[in-house]
Amino acid sequence: MSTNILLAVDATSGDPARHVSAAAAMTGELARDTGGHVIVVHIHEFATGRFGRIQVDCGEGEGEGVVKSIVSGLQSAGVSAEGEIRETHVGHIAATILKAANEHDARLLVLGSSSRTDLPRFLLGSVASRLLHMATRPVLIVPRTDAPAEPAESPAVAATTRTD
Repeated sequence: MSTNILLAVDATSGDPARHVSAAAAMTGELARDTGGHVIVVHIHEFATGRFGRIQVDCGEGEGEGVVKSIVSGLQSAGVSAEGEIRETHVGHIAATILKAANEHDARLLVLGSSSRTDLPRFLLGSVASRLLHMATRPVLIVPRTDAPAEPAESPAVAATTRTD
């Protein structure tokens, strides 16, 4: 059985964004616990049209910076890791991630969820949703790390737990 774990990351706002950091932390824990090797992959998305080929996923070098930062952090924590940058046409990120997972014989695909709502995605849909529907390998979607709001203690619970 393969010990490779494929961590797919995007280059959104933040350094890196909370959902990418959460996914990287979870992947690091899994790899440490199992002796796995992590392949951190970022997919550059390109549109081709009348004015040529244009990168639309992030600014020049941002994806490479995120991959380098995550690989460095994993290696500092004693995890075997490498980075990889791939390219695809607009709308084919999930398929490109799956191709990378197959080529590396990844036993698990990990990515962070940047979603803040349960409203359905329109037009192209989310990469996570597509991966879940297309994958033939296990996929772990790690939620972003927002500090959850503490539920207010109800008066009934407060009355039964006080030790006045």
